[in-house]
Amino acid sequence: MVRTFIIVAALLTLLPVLCPAQYGYSRRRPSTATATAGPYTGPAVTFHGTLKALTKKELIMDLDAADRTHDQAEEQTEDQSLTFRVSRKTKFLKNDKEIKPADIPVGTHLTLDATRDGDLKLSALNVMVAPPTAKPEK
Repeated sequence: MVRTFIIVAALLTLLPVLCPAQYGYSRRRPSTATATAGPYTGPAVTFHGTLKALTKKELIMDLDAADRTHDQAEEQTEDQSLTFRVSRKTKFLKNDKEIKPADIPVGTHLTLDATRDGDLKLSALNVMVAPPTAKPEK
């Protein structure tokens, strides 16, 4: 009787070792993804417009009508503005030479390359002062 009890007790202790799937062991690791998990690897987009405001952290630009879709241009007579983040990676260029952001006055026509950050906000990569356009001769 004692011998049977010892055998049953030993089987009950060893049985969980033989069946690990019965316990809540999961092979999946918890996800660490967040909204700002890393840079967005999408393509850069080019915008054309006029500088409205520039601070150390952001740039506000009034878009040219050519950058808006045909439907938006017909519906809106006022300028459409976009806000871009400015970071250490942002380069300010004039005639292919790097300049300081403070050297760009408000109202200057710009060409801007931007991409989306991990939180899907626009981030400026290259801000280029557009050369003055020559007026066509008549």
